[in-house]
Amino acid sequence: MSVAEKKSFMNKFIAFMEKYFEPVAAKIEKQRHISSIKNGMIALISVLIIGSFSLIISAIGNMFPAGSVIKTFFVDHAEMLNLPFQFTFGLLSVYCAITISYSHAKQMKAPILHSIIAGVMATLVLNTKFVDGALSTAFLDSRGLFIAIFASLISVEVIALFIRKNITIRIKGLPDGIATTFEAIVPLVVILFGAVGLSVAMQSVTSGQIIPEAFTTMLAPAINSIDTPYAVFLICFFEMLFWFIGLNGYAILVGFVMPFMTQYLGANAAAYAAGESIPHVFAPNFWDYFMGFSGSGLTGALVLLALFSKSKELKAVGKVSVVPAIFTISEPVVFGLPICFNPYLFIPFVIGTPIVAVGQWFVFHFGWVRPPIANVGGTPIPLAQYLATMDWRAIILIIVVLAVAVCMYYPFFKMYEKSLVKEEANVSDRERAHEALDLDF
Repeated sequence: MSVAEKKSFMNKFIAFMEKYFEPVAAKIEKQRHISSIKNGMIALISVLIIGSFSLIISAIGNMFPAGSVIKTFFVDHAEMLNLPFQFTFGLLSVYCAITISYSHAKQMKAPILHSIIAGVMATLVLNTKFVDGALSTAFLDSRGLFIAIFASLISVEVIALFIRKNITIRIKGLPDGIATTFEAIVPLVVILFGAVGLSVAMQSVTSGQIIPEAFTTMLAPAINSIDTPYAVFLICFFEMLFWFIGLNGYAILVGFVMPFMTQYLGANAAAYAAGESIPHVFAPNFWDYFMGFSGSGLTGALVLLALFSKSKELKAVGKVSVVPAIFTISEPVVFGLPICFNPYLFIPFVIGTPIVAVGQWFVFHFGWVRPPIANVGGTPIPLAQYLATMDWRAIILIIVVLAVAVCMYYPFFKMYEKSLVKEEANVSDRERAHEALDLDF
């Protein structure tokens, strides 16, 4: 197939998707709940950037040998260096509750301040519990994100409904600010006790587990081996699906997958030391640096496309996501582009990524590239791929994977870009109209 024929085929494919897929995606995107989630996730990007760069700084120590001065410094001060990460990613569900409650309150024309309070309050109740008399906040990170999204949406809907139906406390003659506070009391009480009741009910039927904890437990895969193309596809598929709905898919699945991967890594390292063939593919760094090359969902491809985008918004996200992508951190793209709840990118992200992952599994399985024999967590790409396999062909593999991912995302990205460019053009037209009025006083 010539270059012209390939270009013609791609244009026809994009035209087909624009005709049949884009209208459906556009309708879904404009649905008020989806729109609030999208806008709320975009607003999280500043927190994600700060957290990503703090994680990168903490990971620098992993690049130096044990016993070196720099390595020792990072080990001795690990807790202090990790504080920015803990106060960003470690409280991600709280920040998510704030941004989504704000976005949804604007759409529902509900009191913004009290909507945010309600969303955060419900999120805190549902994602925390008391353990030995102390409040456990472990699930306020990305594992509680899914709960934060729905707690925020429902809380704002409740406030809007109560105000619309006049189920509030109204006292005539009060200043607006105080009157609004009294109006919010009844819905806030309902939201608080509803969240508490739901949390208590869940803990009573799950032996003390809160909702995100129980959700994680129920997802334990009943499998004896994960080193098969079928298992790779399913694990990657569910990881991408969880990311798409706002959950950290890696964090949910890694606890169940890690025992297998650790066992495989030990066998691979022993075989490599003995000069034998490497028996397994799905060692830890297969997931981290190949299946999740440049970030879960092969998001480095989207970073490249965003850098050359016609949309100012996408280009800005691309610029701030370059360094995180080098350290395989995908949150700035997943929540900043966003991919999360973005119907335009569902197919390549959720369906395409597992297919590429299976292709890579076969590359290792057939011995075209040596499977991972070391764990080099925290190392930037492409150094990580080489050190994990001690095979220069791994560099060629990730270049091919990146090219495939770019092609996979391209038509869907262009449709999403087109919708944003249209929105940006409308905003620019309004700005020019305001400037033309010359309303200087």
